[in-house]
Amino acid sequence: MGAGDWVMATAQIKRLHAQTGKKILVVGGNGRVQWHEVFLHNPKVTELNQRNVVRLVNGAGVRPYIAAKGPERWTWKTWAIEPGEIYLSDEERAFAAPHAGGILVEPNTKIDGSNKSWIFDRWQKLVDRGGDFVQVGSPGARQLRGVRFVQTASFRQACAVLAVSRAFVGTAGRLHHAAAALGVPAVVLFSEFISPEITGYAGHRNLRHAGPACGSRIPCAGCRASMEAITVDEVHANLLEIL
Repeated sequence: MGAGDWVMATAQIKRLHAQTGKKILVVGGNGRVQWHEVFLHNPKVTELNQRNVVRLVNGAGVRPYIAAKGPERWTWKTWAIEPGEIYLSDEERAFAAPHAGGILVEPNTKIDGSNKSWIFDRWQKLVDRGGDFVQVGSPGARQLRGVRFVQTASFRQACAVLAVSRAFVGTAGRLHHAAAALGVPAVVLFSEFISPEITGYAGHRNLRHAGPACGSRIPCAGCRASMEAITVDEVHANLLEIL
């Protein structure tokens, strides 16, 4: 699990803070304090285990949308997902300012060819249709031709570029959670792996042609077929509608 999980956690932090007026301390199932760069500059969360804080249990093994984990699949559960919050610093905003106004596209997933990946050639065909597309990542990231590539040293820098973008288009993952937190319009591609009912946002265009979420941790024909069913025309049309 990664940054996307912690962006989702900020929605829980926001809700608890509104209910109690107190700082929120995130702890794992083992009671240990959990901290992530996503929480930086967030006035509602603390990493200090002190009196007069409210504890939120979240972390590996106790994520609110995961019912179980087996060697071959995750089992999901629906929960009250809502956009989280990301507080950017002035320095991060200054980093992103020269890259404002584009459409942030993310063709990569943590594992190439994973059950959440769209076909890379279709990403290229999408950007080839024209538009000011921006891609972020490290120098070793697989890059699309004809996009503005912004080298980012951290997830937070990527979020800063996202915050000044006109829209986001990518697969379900950490940047689609960040787009919701930052109020950026998005087209999000979902495979059979998971459903927008679990990790999607009502304000996004969530594209999915699949049956029940399988949660497969091994290569899955259903996930592959569901992503093949999403066409370049469909993504492009939805993107034009949110711009």
